[in-house]
Amino acid sequence: MHSDDQVFVRLMEGKLASIRATDMLPEELVALVEQVLPVQIEARNAAHVTLPDRASCASDEAMFAGSPLIMRENFPHDLDQALRLFPILLEILAGTGGAAAQAADTLRAAIAAGELDPAQALRALPAGDDTLFAVWRQRLPESPRALSFLAASALWPGLNAAALALAKHLPENLPHDRGHCPLCGSLPYITFLREKEGLRFGACSFCGHEHRVRRICCPYCDEGDTAKLKLFRVAEYPGVVVGVCETCSMYVKTLDYRELDKTVLPSLDDMATVALDVLAQGQGYKRPTLSAWGF
Repeated sequence: MHSDDQVFVRLMEGKLASIRATDMLPEELVALVEQVLPVQIEARNAAHVTLPDRASCASDEAMFAGSPLIMRENFPHDLDQALRLFPILLEILAGTGGAAAQAADTLRAAIAAGELDPAQALRALPAGDDTLFAVWRQRLPESPRALSFLAASALWPGLNAAALALAKHLPENLPHDRGHCPLCGSLPYITFLREKEGLRFGACSFCGHEHRVRRICCPYCDEGDTAKLKLFRVAEYPGVVVGVCETCSMYVKTLDYRELDKTVLPSLDDMATVALDVLAQGQGYKRPTLSAWGF
């Protein structure tokens, strides 16, 4: 593992310790992420992705008009690697105990019987096809997101490796007036403020790219009327604000890393603030994306 990755793992351990201290999430879930994230980071370094020629991507003019560089369904990733990771992640899931382990056993039996093809799930997720995942949500009511977790976690190393490589193709001075990812067009699952100016960034729910968004806007419907955008805070979560949009009835959490003085690890910070999701959803607002983990 690279030295930067070793630093990342240490930071991860600190974040997970904070998550455990809140006692908001089952230990099985925290332990699952604790085992999976280092596997993903190492796999990202080994991912083989074929990047398209710049000429085959959206033009600068199209991107300034709001088009992503590459549509999600065509976004490069390492399918072969994802297929190798899938059974590894399935074994990790099986070792967590509880409902997740039972779900893993059911999925493993379905694969052995030819009833479930992991490749089908790994192709369906980039295509935005929820049909297969909906079937397994019904079949696994105690752990409905097990299959989407496996697919998202297996694909992430290749997707994020591609995103890191493709980011250099983004045109300079690209407007930040739309909330979707400029690389793949997907929505952010969380936003955060950083740098002295308090620039706002979104973490893409598909490829993981961290991209600028407008400071005052709904990243989901682009509403910018402050009369329709409301914010609330909870004293137990300093530096975190929940923004709700009366136009689309969606909400998003925004973390002020200037105030928190912490390293940006969006996928874990999203987990650490799950109590705010419960609060926002209890007030009738919705979250249009899954977490970075597929649940």
